Amino acid sequence: MVDVAHARVVAVLTRAPSSGGKSRLFAELGRPPDARLLEALLLDTLDGVAAPGVRVVVAVTPPSACEEIRELVRAGRPDGSVHDVIPQADGDLGERMRATMAWVFAHGARAVALTGSDLPHIAPSLIAAAFEALEREPDALVLGPSADGGYYLVGSTRLLDVFGGIEWGGADVLAQTRRVAAARAVRVHVLDVLADVDHADDLRRAARGGRAPRTAAWLREHP
Repeated sequence: MVDVAHARVVAVLTRAPSSGGKSRLFAELGRPPDARLLEALLLDTLDGVAAPGVRVVVAVTPPSACEEIRELVRAGRPDGSVHDVIPQADGDLGERMRATMAWVFAHGARAVALTGSDLPHIAPSLIAAAFEALEREPDALVLGPSADGGYYLVGSTRLLDVFGGIEWGGADVLAQTRRVAAARAVRVHVLDVLADVDHADDLRRAARGGRAPRTAAWLREHP
């Protein structure tokens, strides 16, 4: 583990491309699952979260795929901006997010933001804004709302009890999380809305504007 003590850390949660995923997206595209697109989404996301002064960790499921992701990152991010690859814990999404955040805090991080790996168009400015909000309000919870009613980012300076009792995958995840935070007297800071890539239209929009070059290249090869 590269030292993350006193650092701002982004932990990107991902499923290994070889294990599938995004079945709804591929069905809408009319194509069989393609690990190359999943790799492109992950690597473009890693580009986008690499804000100045931030260390990046990738948390992988299944745990047996850590070496697969290390090799992918070494080839796709040779600048060393990804500092480690760790296994995700078992459990539902909330349990896995909580365990990942706890692991990073246990290694000394001063602030942690979790994201998914389907944000190829995310900008470093959003990551910077999350950590700047936590610098101003260390006791706050930072949430980046996604267009589908969930959130694409959650950040804090300590492990907060906001991952339990949420109906993951539903359209009310953000609202439920805000209610949980309010019940625990935790102030919430909300970032700009960003759509993660769940549908074919999301993919096409994400590939515009030059922020997702690998994703855009895959789309050009598979019109």
